[in-house]
Amino acid sequence: MGHKNKKRLFRLCRTCFRFFTRRYHVSSGYTEPAVYVVHHQNMKGPVTCMAWMDMPLIPWVLHVFCDKRACFRQYYDYTFTRRFGLPKAVAAIIVLPLSSFVSRLMKSMQAIPVFRGSINIIKTFRLSFSALNKGKSLLICPDIDYASTDTAMGQMYDGFLNLEKYYFREKGRHLGFIPLHISDRDSCIYAGKTVYFNNCGDFRTEKSKVYDRIRREFLRLESRDMQNASEQE
Repeated sequence: MGHKNKKRLFRLCRTCFRFFTRRYHVSSGYTEPAVYVVHHQNMKGPVTCMAWMDMPLIPWVLHVFCDKRACFRQYYDYTFTRRFGLPKAVAAIIVLPLSSFVSRLMKSMQAIPVFRGSINIIKTFRLSFSALNKGKSLLICPDIDYASTDTAMGQMYDGFLNLEKYYFREKGRHLGFIPLHISDRDSCIYAGKTVYFNNCGDFRTEKSKVYDRIRREFLRLESRDMQNASEQE
């Protein structure tokens, strides 16, 4: 009962979002716990996936959005004042209720806080493996330029690939990494081919190869979407 109550806010928000936006279909039959990788696109990627993918997904979220006070500082000190250019008094009025709502929503989604450049990143990986071990999949947006609205995935942080170490050590099998491409033309979330680590070579070398294979899979999905659009014009 408690678990259902915790997820109630997320389910309510998802229902409202689905009601007021167009439907996205999902082309994925993958059932094993995996890491889904999507282009952030200034919130479009994670919001669309969390709204329309029915499988249990646990998103990675920058840690400041998982804590009310830290969320307030992020919105007040940067997002609404420096980025949007609002006067501080106006920003405070908006940010106070917003930071409370966002942090509560993150808890409702069971979001995993990401502590970049901190020793607390160990907590991120521990919580991630716990979710995978329970049969849930992760949703990660590793964009370096998260505010980019370009439809193509740009350069990515590669730290999330270290999840393979935890998973293989405990499970004895490789963790799947699945690129997702959101096509507005088709109103569809396309799942690419699952990318796995190989047993050969040291981890650092293999990690670089997996990163390249994920990038190539994103390019394949994006090129196919553009080609389909050209054929229908």
